[in-house]
Amino acid sequence: MKLVGNHLILILFFVIHPLVSLGQTSFQMTYKEGGYFITTSINNHDNTEIFVASGFHGIIVSEDDYGRLFVDSLYQTVDSDIAGIKDFYRKHPVSKVKYGKVSIGDLSYQGNIYVVDKWSKINVPVYLLKNEKDSTAYLARLDFDQETLDFVRQEAISKTNMHQYKMVESSPLPIIEATLFISDTYGHLGSIEGRFLFNLNSGSPLYLCVRNPSALNFIRKNKFRILPAQDKAGNEVGKGILAAVCQVGERKRRKVAIGVGGRMNLPNVLGCIGPSMFRKSCVIIDSKNHIIYYE
Repeated sequence: MKLVGNHLILILFFVIHPLVSLGQTSFQMTYKEGGYFITTSINNHDNTEIFVASGFHGIIVSEDDYGRLFVDSLYQTVDSDIAGIKDFYRKHPVSKVKYGKVSIGDLSYQGNIYVVDKWSKINVPVYLLKNEKDSTAYLARLDFDQETLDFVRQEAISKTNMHQYKMVESSPLPIIEATLFISDTYGHLGSIEGRFLFNLNSGSPLYLCVRNPSALNFIRKNKFRILPAQDKAGNEVGKGILAAVCQVGERKRRKVAIGVGGRMNLPNVLGCIGPSMFRKSCVIIDSKNHIIYYE
């Protein structure tokens, strides 16, 4: 997003790279539609594109893709109180919820599969994947500079120049605890400690949820200006704060737009941090030890 007149303009860059698999536990990512995709096999169906996600605790798949990729008799039916799942535009009804094991390359997922009417992509929670080829290579490494995702051992990473977020939850969702500092372009500034969802689904570096009373009070107390946001076509897509500095823990971004709204509603969570917070750097998710490493 950038400030034009009295509006925040959301600039969407669609950079298309070849969808090349580097191996069954290592993948080339492609950025499009505000998120990252990889191409791999699902249940031995090759060349399947999946959305690398962390904002929901299960696989989300359309009815057509479920019928194509899953053998229904191999999965248990689950009673669920989730009647619908929202994307950016609207809520989609959940037609059924199944439970079982899903093979994704040489990785696997064990959990709920949400079959949703007219869902546009296959969402897979990357932080819940297990390495079937090597159980010691369980760290999910997302390199947003090279646009790769791989699963590696502890000894394969160097933590010398990396910082840590403590995950207060890693299941069902990766929630971290950190200090947030914001300085907007009008000279207002403030900081707050709290919990944030690490959300690979988010198109903003930071999103603050005004349904949370602490987040709303933080915005009001520091007099941050909330401006309307538009996409390149001039359609209003939400509201935001134009930040001169946005810092979560030790990670700092300058001149970025922070999303503000009520789309997310998680108890005691101020908002979420998205992959663009870590542009041109690396993030490693260690769900076993409840740590997210970042540069």
